Amino acid sequence: MESFEFLNILQVHGFTKVLGVLTHLDCIKKQEQVKKLKKKLKHRFWTEVCEGAKLFYLTGLRSDLYTSRDTLNLSRFISVVKPRPLTWRSSHSSILVDRVEDITDPELITSHNGKID
Repeated sequence: MESFEFLNILQVHGFTKVLGVLTHLDCIKKQEQVKKLKKKLKHRFWTEVCEGAKLFYLTGLRSDLYTSRDTLNLSRFISVVKPRPLTWRSSHSSILVDRVEDITDPELITSHNGKID
């Protein structure tokens, strides 16, 4: 669910391209369940991003690494993608903040009676 919430944040801020990668499909034993899950997640991804968005599936771990064929397909796709700049995004700067911490020394605050120059 957090992934789809993050996609929503990206959508609001005008993302150029999003590429989805599904992993850990090798944990599911039945091939029929894997097919249904792939189809379900692909359609959910398309509704969140856009129709026809690219979704890659990394399956079959060997020696704690994904197969070279899956990795090669993903790297080839990434190497030929040409991102296009969005005019709206370049004219509207934004920042996403998760947390703000005040690291001001408490003694400094008390010595200035709560007033900082």
